[in-house]
Amino acid sequence: MNLLICFYTFMTALFTALIIVPFLRKWALDQGTLDIPGERAQHTEPMPTLGGIAIFFSFLLVVLVYVPVTPAIRGFLVGGLIVFVTGLVDDLTNLSPKRKFAGEVVACLAMIVVGKIWLTNLGDLFGFGDIILPVWIGIPFTIFAVVGVINAINLIDGLDGLAGGLSVMALSAFFLLGWITDDQQTALLAAALAGGILGFLKYNFYPARIFMGDAGSLTVGYILGFLAVYTTQQPNATISPMIPILILGLPVFDTVWVMSRRVLQGVGPFTADRSHMHHKFLDLGFEHRFTVIIIYSLMLFWISLALLFRTAPESILLFSLLGSAAMFYLCLRYMLRHQAQFTFLSRDSASSIRNSVTYLRIAALMDQLIPGLLPLLVSYLLLALWSIVSHNVLSWKIALILLAVGLYLWYRPLNESRSFLMLVLYVVFGMASVEVCNADDVVFAGFSIKRCGDILLAVAALIVIFKLQFRRIGELFLSTADYLALTVCVFLAIAVQQNIFDFNLNATLLRTLVAILAVRTLCSNSAHYYRLLAMSSFMFLAFAAVFGFAA
Repeated sequence: MNLLICFYTFMTALFTALIIVPFLRKWALDQGTLDIPGERAQHTEPMPTLGGIAIFFSFLLVVLVYVPVTPAIRGFLVGGLIVFVTGLVDDLTNLSPKRKFAGEVVACLAMIVVGKIWLTNLGDLFGFGDIILPVWIGIPFTIFAVVGVINAINLIDGLDGLAGGLSVMALSAFFLLGWITDDQQTALLAAALAGGILGFLKYNFYPARIFMGDAGSLTVGYILGFLAVYTTQQPNATISPMIPILILGLPVFDTVWVMSRRVLQGVGPFTADRSHMHHKFLDLGFEHRFTVIIIYSLMLFWISLALLFRTAPESILLFSLLGSAAMFYLCLRYMLRHQAQFTFLSRDSASSIRNSVTYLRIAALMDQLIPGLLPLLVSYLLLALWSIVSHNVLSWKIALILLAVGLYLWYRPLNESRSFLMLVLYVVFGMASVEVCNADDVVFAGFSIKRCGDILLAVAALIVIFKLQFRRIGELFLSTADYLALTVCVFLAIAVQQNIFDFNLNATLLRTLVAILAVRTLCSNSAHYYRLLAMSSFMFLAFAAVFGFAA
């Protein structure tokens, strides 16, 4: 299996969602397409609900570019379009539960009829042999199962980052299953949707600035349901049907419990109430943020169980799932009835983690690492200059034009100039990556220019990752130049896959992305480092232009 293609699939979807979400949020605010808080709502202000559009279109773009369209994938896409439109219409006009349910059923039927895939083998669930379903049972059961997963994700979408985070965890498990079994299509689909959701989650983690809405939750649930069927029912499948059930066990059990409780109480299964798992944790006294963390932990437990014991008999997996679910339920029930015994629950705080003393101390330590990016990036430019001296592959005309544009923006007294000068810096490090990637000359101790450059970027990447994980509120927001850079990267990733260029940009593009993130992190930290890096880039361009012209 080609992991590099999976990586580009993920990154393309991630960048596409990062680009689309802010524009959707602004449009929703301007048009008044907002979720007004009710008595069950956890948010206090009207919130845009169109984040699912970004998730769907980033996923669809990547699938059309990277994933081979087999009959199963064609049926999956037809059904996905139907369920997305159903969710979008519900977000805009508030469909009745019956009409929304009908749209979900039609989507599943389209997947089955066009894709020719449905549940036929449930495995040896009870130790008496495999349960084989005839067509007249398998098709209705498939519709029931996939619609169940759709509603499981839809109904658990009650806290900021909850449904999206749980879905990313499930998709990570499906990706690993695809990798283990050499199933490229499953891995690509999982990577594509995970990238789209993570791009959305940047704006959905507590406190959220946009919701995915039904267009997002229904679509994500449908894709997870399809993956559960596809990974276990395709020809020569080696994944037990119990594995997807374990992976999706938490949202599925929550939905089954809530709907069963409503039916027993004589109300409709889709009647809104506060009986979901996250409501129970909130009732215990946990705040929004910590409730999400606890549910993430429970999801991770079942996913780990599924991956570690994927070769165990289905009957053992089934009883393990039921036993652990019963244990979690009894523990939660006991805690709800004896809250006075759990005084530590009252210590939870509604304040942001980023405002806590521990977090701020770690963030301060991370700030001390940021200056180290400057010598790493300057050294990378020096390696590129070494490569230019050895075998220049850059055009001196392009270097000269960039130098002129950069100096013009440097001396232009406008705030927007700095943003677009950042774009020049990004291009400079893209050019440097081209040079370094094509240089196999030995520098010292057997290390080539390319290998030394990779070491520098690897260290820079670690610093950037730590900084992103422990950034303060308001730090590292995307600018116009960043959106342009992301758009260009998405285009190049697509162009590489479609063989538009006569040369391979895969290795260069990956290194350029790391360099851009390092440049952005360094320049956001201090205007002083921004000036030093800009001057270093100008000198690099000047040398490349003069040397290229003289050669």
